[in-house]
Amino acid sequence: MLASLVMDSIVRFTAQYLFLVVVAAEGAYLLAYHRREWLRLFLAAAAIGGLALLISRIAGALIQDPRPFVVVGFTPLIHGSTDNGFPSDHTLLLAAAAAVTLIANRRAGLVGALFALIVGLARVYAGVHHLLDIAGSFFIVALSGAIYALSVRLLRRRA
Repeated sequence: MLASLVMDSIVRFTAQYLFLVVVAAEGAYLLAYHRREWLRLFLAAAAIGGLALLISRIAGALIQDPRPFVVVGFTPLIHGSTDNGFPSDHTLLLAAAAAVTLIANRRAGLVGALFALIVGLARVYAGVHHLLDIAGSFFIVALSGAIYALSVRLLRRRA
């Protein structure tokens, strides 16, 4: 019983608040160690994040995935809205932050992606998302990052 309560508390924190800690840590890391690249990273964040947000809104309108607690009818570990669960906004934000961090430093970006996965899985465990919602967020950010990288290459060739 105690182990279950501890696990539920960890999942609640991870699913609700860890994303704030991770985004702040990635931002602090980029400011501290990649200050000379701040403009390039800011533009990458605006491009990747903005494109991911746009694609996620389109995908969310096309793909309806009711949240698990709505479908099954149980009380989730954390508060969850009853709207469409696809894609996971928390995972989308963390994956986008990881993609920008990846531009600056591969290892740090991969650590950020791992935290995005951890938060996403915690939200699945908490009952507010399906795995499809988490995978969809990663796919959308990967697509946004690929479009950004291709755009940067094309612009460099023209210059």
